[in-house]
Formats: sequence, C-alpha cells, structure tokens
Amino acid sequence: MNTKQKFRISQLGLQVMLALTCASVPLLATAQETTPETAQTKEQDVERISVSGRLMSSAASAAAERREQPYVAELLGMEQISRAGDSNAASALRRVTGLTLVKDKFIYVRGLGERYSSTLLNGALVPSPDPTRNVIPLDMFPAGIIESLVVQKAYSPELPAAFGGGSVNIRTASIPLQESFNLSLGTGYNSLNSDDAYSYNGGGDDWRGSDDGTRGMSPELRAALDQYGTISQINIAEALGGINAGNLAQASTIVRELGLAFNRDIDVKRESIKPDFDGSLSYGNKFDIGSSVFGVMAGVSYDRSTQNIEEQERYFSVSGDSLVPLNIWDDIKGTEHQVKLSGMLNFGLELNEDHRFETSTIYLRDTKDEIKVKNGESIETVNEENRFNTDTSIRYEERSMLSNQIRGRHDLPWLYDISVDWQFTDAKAERYAPGEVEYRYLNEIGEDGSVTRFMRRNQNAVNYSFARMDDETENGSWNAKLPLTFGKAEVVLNGGYSYFERERNSSTDFFNFSTVGYSLAELGGSFSEIFSDANILDASKGFQVSNVTTQADDYVAAQMIDAAYVGMEMNYDYLFRLNLGVRYEDFRQVSLPLNADGDISGDPQDSMLLEDGYYPSLSFTYFVTEDLQARFGYSQTVVRPDLREVTPVLFVDPLTDFKVTGFSGLKSTDVTAYDARLEWYYDDSNYSIGVFYKDLENPIESIELSGSDGNLLMSFRNAQSGEVYGVETEFLQQLNIFDGDTASWLSNFFVAGNFTWSESEINIQPITGADLTNLVRPLNGHSKHVVNFQLGFDSDDDKHNATLTYNVFGKRIAFAGVNSKDDAYEQPFNSLDFVYSYTPWEATSVKFSVKNLLDEDVEITQQGELLQRRVEGQSFGLSFNYKY
Repeated sequence: MNTKQKFRISQLGLQVMLALTCASVPLLATAQETTPETAQTKEQDVERISVSGRLMSSAASAAAERREQPYVAELLGMEQISRAGDSNAASALRRVTGLTLVKDKFIYVRGLGERYSSTLLNGALVPSPDPTRNVIPLDMFPAGIIESLVVQKAYSPELPAAFGGGSVNIRTASIPLQESFNLSLGTGYNSLNSDDAYSYNGGGDDWRGSDDGTRGMSPELRAALDQYGTISQINIAEALGGINAGNLAQASTIVRELGLAFNRDIDVKRESIKPDFDGSLSYGNKFDIGSSVFGVMAGVSYDRSTQNIEEQERYFSVSGDSLVPLNIWDDIKGTEHQVKLSGMLNFGLELNEDHRFETSTIYLRDTKDEIKVKNGESIETVNEENRFNTDTSIRYEERSMLSNQIRGRHDLPWLYDISVDWQFTDAKAERYAPGEVEYRYLNEIGEDGSVTRFMRRNQNAVNYSFARMDDETENGSWNAKLPLTFGKAEVVLNGGYSYFERERNSSTDFFNFSTVGYSLAELGGSFSEIFSDANILDASKGFQVSNVTTQADDYVAAQMIDAAYVGMEMNYDYLFRLNLGVRYEDFRQVSLPLNADGDISGDPQDSMLLEDGYYPSLSFTYFVTEDLQARFGYSQTVVRPDLREVTPVLFVDPLTDFKVTGFSGLKSTDVTAYDARLEWYYDDSNYSIGVFYKDLENPIESIELSGSDGNLLMSFRNAQSGEVYGVETEFLQQLNIFDGDTASWLSNFFVAGNFTWSESEINIQPITGADLTNLVRPLNGHSKHVVNFQLGFDSDDDKHNATLTYNVFGKRIAFAGVNSKDDAYEQPFNSLDFVYSYTPWEATSVKFSVKNLLDEDVEITQQGELLQRRVEGQSFGLSFNYKY
C-alpha cells in the first residue's frame, strides 16, 4: 500500500499533526453478529432473562452468555463483581481464568504482560491517562458503573489487530428496564494505618484530592522560561545583552530570585489518619413517548482513601558468585492519599424494535498524593558504618479521562434483514503532575550514638519537576450483518470498518536547587528553613535555581489506524458453528522527542512506525451434545510498541520507581495463536478445560541497562522469538451432589474456580549496553501457574450471602538479570479475601469485607537476596446499600 506522510510542527514545537493519505479500502456492507459495538445489544437480551440476586444464579447467567460466544471468552456480571466485594474493574478481573493482576492496576492474560492486553470501553478504543502504559489502569473504573466485563482470549476480526493475550471490554451500566435508584455508603481501614500518616502543608488528606494552586508552576517561573529559554546565569546574561560583569551580576540576582517562585512550604509532618470513605449514587428510568421509549441512567461515585507505605528496596552488583549491595533502603515509610471521582450519564431512545440510539458520557478522575521517606545507604555510604541517607519525595498527580460516545443499532427487515450498528467515541485523557520534589539529607552517627543531620551540599540538592500529558482520541466504526439460510445451514455474512486517531503532547520541566554556598550548620534545618526567603536572597549563600536540559522528557506523538474486516458465521443444524474472517489494518505512528527549545530532536524518519497487514482468524465450535461443546481457534495478530517505548526520553516508572528510557528501533511483535477448549454445561454448573499455544516473533522485553548511580536503568528491546503454551481449567458447581439431609444444607453452598498452567520461553540476542545473563529464559511477567478459588454461600431466604475467594500466581520475572546476575523474580502472592452481606429488608443490605486475610507481602528476589518488598497489610471494609 502506498502511504504518503506529511508532518507539520507548530512554531512552539509543542504540537504535531500527522496527515497520512492511504489508498482506499473496500468498505464491506456486512458485519459479524458479535462485534464489540453490538455486544451492548446482545447484552440487553441477556438482561431480560429473570435471574435472582444469588451469586450462583448470576454466575450461571454469565456462563450462559459465554457459552453463546463464538470465540473463547470469559464474563463477569455486575452481581458477581458486587458479591465478591470488588471495588473496581482491576480487582474483579483477578478472578478470571488465566488472569493475574499487577500492582492492582494492570492485568496479565495467560502469563503475557500488559502490553499484550488491550482495553475497550463499550467496544471503543480510548486513551490511557497513564503515560507509562498503553493500557488504561483498570483500577480507575469503579464497580458501580460496570454492567459486565468481557475478556476475550481468542481473536476475532471485529477487534483491533493489536491483540496478544486478550482484550477486556468494559461494558458500563445500560438503560434500565424500569425505574431504579441506588445509594451506597462505605468506610474502610487498613492495618498499616495504625501509625500516623505523612503529610505536608497544602497536601495530604484533602477531601477533593485536587491541587490547591501551590504545586503548579508559578506565573513568574513560566514567564522566565518563555523569556530566557534555559534558566542559567550565562544564558540569562546573554539574553540581557551579552556576557559582561554587569549582566552577569544582574543574571545572578534573577536566578536567585526565581527560587522564590517555588512552593517551599513542604515540610513533612505526621498527622492522624481519617477513616476511608466511599459513596455512590445512581438513578435510572424509562419513559414512554408515544410508540417510542426514552431512557436515562445517571450515576456518581466518590472514594477517598489513605494508606501508609512500608517498603524495602535494594540494588546489587555481582562479585564472583555473590551479590554485593550498592543501595540498601531497608526503612521506607510513607503515605498515599488517594481520591477517586467518577460520573456517568447515559441516554437512550428506542424508536421501535428496529431502531435504537444511545449516548454515553463517562468521566473518571483519580488523584494521588504520595509522601515517601527512605532511610538507608546509597552507593556513597554503603560501606560506611557511621553514615546513612534520608531521601524524601513528594509526588502528586491528577489523572482523568472523559469519554463521549454515541451509538446506534438498526434492523432493516425490508432490506434482506440486514442489521447495522455504529459508534463514534471522542475521548481525552490527561495527566497533571505539578511540583513533585525530591531531596536528600545526610546523617552522621556520633560515637555517643547521636545523629547529626544536614541536607547534602550539591548543585542538585533538590529536584523539582512539573509534568503534563494530554492524549486525545477519536474512534468511529460501523458494522453490518446479512443473515442467509441454505438448507440446514444458517449463515451470517458480516463486515465493517473502523478508524482511530490519536494525538499526544507530553512535557516535563525539571529544576534544581544549588546549596553549594551553604555551610553544614545552615543545612541542618528543615526544608522551609533552608530555603527561606531570607536565605535565598542572601547573595553570600550562593543559592541558584536552574532547569535541567540534559534530561529530555518532552515529546509529541500521533497515531492513525484505518481498518476493515469481512467474516462469516455458519451454524449447521445445531451440529457445529464456524466463524472465520480477516481484518486489514493500515497503521501509522510517529513519536518525536523535543529538545529544550521545543524543536524536534533527531530525524523524524527514525521515529516513524508504518505498517499494514492482514490478520485472519478462525473459530470452530462442535456441539457434541446439548450440554457439551468443543472449540478450536486460530489467529494471527500483532502487538505494537507503546508510544513511550519508542520515544528515546527518560522517565520514572511509577509502579517500580525505576528509571526507564525508550528505544526508537523497536519492532512490532507478530503473534500466531492456537486454542482448543472443551466446555460442559449442566443445569447451573459448568466445567471447561482448554489448551493454548502462542508463537511470538520479535517479542518486546524490558531489560536493564548500565546505570550510573547504583539504580536500575531500564529500556526495551526485541527478542528474536518466543512462545507460550499451557492448559487452563474452570468449574462452577453447586454442592447439591449428595443425597438426603446432607444435600439439603450443602445446596446453599457452591464452589467456583480456575487453574492455569503454562510455560514460556524467549530467545534474545546479545544487546549492546546490556550484558544479559540468560539469552534463553521465560517471558517477563510470566507465571507458570495461576489459581483462583471461590466458596460461596446463599441462604434460602437470600438474607445472608458470604464469599471466600483465594488467588495465587506463580513466581514471575520482574526484570532480566545482567552482568552475570540471575533474573529477578516476583514471588507468589497468596490472596485470601472474605465478604459477607446481610439483607434485613428487601431494599437494604449491609456488607462487610476483609482483604488479604493471610497478611502476605509482595516481594522481588534475586539469587536469594531481597530486592523489593511491599507490605500490603489487611484491609477491612463496611458498606451500606439501599436500592429499589
């Protein structure tokens, strides 16, 4: 395909427009029956089935919908999510066969990392507010707005071709069938919160969780950047007319006075912790307007939580067969204050049974204020018994996403019963991280045990950063289907078209405070004392502020995808079902790093990723009996590198605190997948067992580069090849399999669970700048086994419900070893949770939950040495719910 590129950079160098003209793709007039966009339609039919509130019934209902899916898929309904006590989409998906949750945000499907999964919102692609991940942090979606979660593990052509381990479609609450009202109030407590929280002026426990105006870049500082470009004495003197004694003196005063433009009232303090609070309110109704039906669904959710932090971090070099410590941070304490706010407003208009229109507006906002104090030894003090460091960091960020969607469904009986559905989604994600601060104090231990503490004397004694990212997307699609009958064969011809456009603008400004001119005695005070107005303006102190220009972090990016597919579904006399199709995608992406002047850094041609291809899929279902069916699947897909991974800029991964730099030479990963599965459905019980195999060409792996300060420096490279294969089983069974009185009371219990065993292997070539220890090893993030188990109880009168859930994953590589060090492994985490619900009246319920009953910690080890440890603590929750 001939593709023509045209790039236009604005005068400020902060915008990029990608206009790529591609040859026309034949638009097919038919579509597959079970497209993501029509999933909402199919979901409505399922909702009309009357099911009780019992978890056994809701689980069986979800299994029934899964049974009808032409491709291997897992489903979680709203009732299942509520009954298990899951507060958001991420925690709910832990219970799906073959899925593991990483950092309570991202899912791994069948042992493949989050890069191999994708997230859809009501069938549409939307941007992620996390600049370090291409997928949306699933903890941002509160359970209250979720109608169901669909995890498709086998590819079908109506989905985006960027499909590795699986695709998660979050289907939000739809138009109600009748008037509904729901009010929920809750509180919570974590065992780590027995100690006071860390806080500071202007931050910490604020009910809104929003910036109070003190963190953002001041107008004075912004004006100085606009006027001088780079904040330094030399640069400002040149801007004043040239380098001479007078201009240098004036520039020195300007640089010094700019220190007053920063928020310095940030002394860390301790204060008592308020209880967590969460609440949600929703209302829905429908109205008859003549022969039409109009519906509305609105809801709002709020969650404020505080959790103390208790961690350890270590980093090692290797000497012979032993590891030698470079950094030892065994005493890390802190507090994370978080506020989540979400809102939903849906409208629907059903003109008649053949025409339906819906709109959906969803707003998600998540703010996090983290204060962390680390006591330990860095590479400078690790061998000195009488010295240690105290590092303090304050990190605040606001993440938000706004999605507006309009969609429609039209049945055309007058035109060969053709059905058409369509959707258009406009979305915007933002990340705002102003005034993040890091600084270090040095501690000297005297002979009498006393500790003398002073801030380090350095040109980079304090680091400030101001970051912002805007990501805007448009996604439109239409799908059509044409039903035909040939004797005993019922055939649906299908096809469709979709497009996706994205524009991202990311910028970060870094500044340093110099304390070279201070005496040690002057550096012994608090942060606000050291950087008081008087000390900053005192020329004898030699205070200076400068912005960092060597650490590039600004970039602009754009992405466009045009896609079309054709397919066919054939059901033959209830004997078998055949689905096959092919998708064509034309993918264009550019990601351009910017220098300090806002101009493009490097050759734009090196930052382009242009590719197109055909992605076929096949699914065959054989109905052995009425209750037993066998599935077989095949597909070819692609996993493309994320924008951040191909942009050579430096950033800090917020999940690991590792420094990461992108690599522009990454290639896409081609994935060939095979699936086979046997499913048995009997009454409300069901069992399944399946096998899968995935062949990966050029898999993308995160690797460790050579760092300069005893800290991890990560990047990304392509391996040569890889593979993943395994077995997964699932079951749901009511305990009524015994006779007599035993069955009568056991029938109130049910058990559900799943088990996945898999192996993975990659072959990676030697890489310049990274001496990899193992060139043949498992995939990053892959677990050999994943176990989920659930024991549920439903009383006969439906007043008492209880659920005990267990989840564990096998150890998985956190990052590959280098310089003769073995690979670092995250150790298994055994999660045991309990939820009990009491319904004294029909419309009122009270719920009590306990998370992490086993009180386990998250640990990463390397050659038997602890690298990272995070104490999770035990969480307790109590909530009240009223609905009609």
